[in-house]
Amino acid sequence: MSDPVRRFSYIDALRGYAILLVIAVHTSQLFSDLPGPLATILNQGARGVQLFFVTSAFTLSLSWVARHETAADFFMRRLFRIAPMFWIAIIFFLWLNGVGPSTYAPEGLGLRQIVLNVLLAHGFWPDTMSSVVPGGWSVADEVIFYLLFPLMVPPLLKASWRSLFTVAVIAIVVGAQVSRLLEALSYLFLPSSLESIAGIYFSQWFPRQLPCFIFGVALFKFSTERDSVPEWLAKSACVLGIALMLVFPFLEGVKHMLPLGLATSYGIAFSLFVFSLMYWPASPLVSSAAVWIGKVSYSAYFVHFAVLYRFPPLPPTGLAPLDFAIVYAMVVASTVAISFLTYRFIETPMIRLGSTLIEARRALRIRPAKA
Repeated sequence: MSDPVRRFSYIDALRGYAILLVIAVHTSQLFSDLPGPLATILNQGARGVQLFFVTSAFTLSLSWVARHETAADFFMRRLFRIAPMFWIAIIFFLWLNGVGPSTYAPEGLGLRQIVLNVLLAHGFWPDTMSSVVPGGWSVADEVIFYLLFPLMVPPLLKASWRSLFTVAVIAIVVGAQVSRLLEALSYLFLPSSLESIAGIYFSQWFPRQLPCFIFGVALFKFSTERDSVPEWLAKSACVLGIALMLVFPFLEGVKHMLPLGLATSYGIAFSLFVFSLMYWPASPLVSSAAVWIGKVSYSAYFVHFAVLYRFPPLPPTGLAPLDFAIVYAMVVASTVAISFLTYRFIETPMIRLGSTLIEARRALRIRPAKA
C-alpha cells in the first residue's frame, strides 16, 4: 500500500537547518576565543531544537489528516521511527561515558535512569532527561507530544489557525508560571543533589516547549485554509524570521525585551521561517544539501555528539572564526556521512517494519467485516 503522505522537500530542508544549528552550538563549545558577537549567536544554535519541534508538529498534523489512522497505529509508527536509534544511542553512550557522576546525574547513573530512558519515559525527572543520552531532553519532549497528540491535536485542528496562536500564548503564560513555581518549590520534592539541575530541567521540560508544537499545528491549519500567499509575503517572512534569529541572542539578558522567553521567541521566528518555505517554492534555501542533511537529521542528532567527542585537535590558524569554520565543516561532513549509514541500515528498515506491522493490523481488523 502506498504512503498517502507526500514528502515535501522544504520540510526536510527545515530539519536540515535545525540539525546544523544544533551542531553549530556544540562545535562552538570547543572554542573559548571566538569573538563575543559570534559566540553569542552560535550559542543560540541550541534553539535548533525548537525548529525541530515546530516542524515535527506541522509534519505530524499533515500525516494524521492524510492517513486517518487510529491512535494505536500512530503510536506504533512513532515508536518504530524514534526508538531504534535512541536505544542504540543509549547503549553507545553508556559504553562511551560510563555510569559515573555527571552534570545531569550528579550521583551517577543507576538502573532507574537507564530503564526510564529505554521506556522513553525519561522526560519526567531531572536526572533522567539528558543523563544517559546527550540531548535526550528533546526526544523526551517529542515523546510526550506523541502521547498527547491523539487527544490534543484533533480538537485543535478543528479551530481556526488564529485561535491556535491564542492557545499558544495561553500555553506560554501557563507553562512559564508553572515552571517558575515548581522550580522555586523544587527544594520540597527534589533531593538536594538535584537542586543544581532543577533550573535546566524546568526550562527544557515539555510544558515550556508546548507552544512551539502548537505553532506547528497552527501553521498546518493555516496551510489547509490558504493554498497560496503572495511570494513577496513569503520572502518578507523569511527575511524577518532570519533577522529575529540574529537579534534575539543579544536580547537574552534584557528580560523585558523578550517577555515570552527566549525559546518561545525563537519558536515565533522559526514559524515565520517555516511559513516562508511553505509558500516560496523556488526558495534557494531549499537546497539539495539542506534536504539531504534533513533526511538524516535524526541520526545526526546523536551521531554529532560522538563525532565531537572523538574529534582530534587541529593546528590553529590564528583566526578563531576560521578555526571554527574549518572544524564545523569537518564535523558536519563526518556526522552526515555516518548518519547516512545509520539512516540507511537502521532508521529506514525500522520505519518500513513499523509500516508493515500497521498494515497487518489493519488487515486483521478489516477481515472479520468481510466475512
